Amino acid sequence: MIQRKMNTVFIPVLNLKDFVDWYEKVLGFEVDPVQYSEIEELPVYTFQMGETSLTLEEEKGFTPSASNVPMCNFHTTQIEKVREDFHEKKVTFESGIITFPDFSYFNFRDVNGNLLMICTG
Repeated sequence: MIQRKMNTVFIPVLNLKDFVDWYEKVLGFEVDPVQYSEIEELPVYTFQMGETSLTLEEEKGFTPSASNVPMCNFHTTQIEKVREDFHEKKVTFESGIITFPDFSYFNFRDVNGNLLMICTG
């Protein structure tokens, strides 16, 4: 039977090492040194993020879609601080902070152009 649990989210990237470095530098994700040392041999890198992991998958010749729907979102309780930090790191924004009564979010693009979201809810 299928469990009601999301195991991993895949994000296609052009150059795995560059993207792992970007996700570490910009998003602050912790890099596993053992997995990182094997990056030349494997086409994927997985960030452990609680129950659901994030897997970057190298796809030669990949072109991101022009979709305006984020591939996934990352949670924060300090959305203004995150946006300010991203601005300092020259991240490309696709929206300002959109606020609703119970949550806020903004969209941005990773270094490959994949649309992602930061969300408080």
